[in-house]
Amino acid sequence: MAGFVRSALFAALLVATPAAAQTASQAQDLSNCAGAVAAHAGLDVLSFPNGASGEWAPVLGAILERLNREEGVEGMTGRYAASAAKGYWLEQSAAARARVANECRARFGS
Repeated sequence: MAGFVRSALFAALLVATPAAAQTASQAQDLSNCAGAVAAHAGLDVLSFPNGASGEWAPVLGAILERLNREEGVEGMTGRYAASAAKGYWLEQSAAARARVANECRARFGS
């Protein structure tokens, strides 16, 4: 049931309203990337940075920092979206997670 709820929340985040689709917000891309990186690296987006270390911690930190500046997903709202995305990515193959995490690192990780 929890997987279904995460998947439904993530799917809802991917469907932008017409008004939101016309803005330059990167909230969807950032939350998806935060989720992919967190899933790939075994990090928790809700409690980040508590206990976070390793090569992917700075990448997730940079993505979450940018996500926190996006209108409408500041603070925990963006983290909940990223957590839903993490649930989605945990259901994907390790190769898919690694590919997307690396793409996200190149796009948003610095």
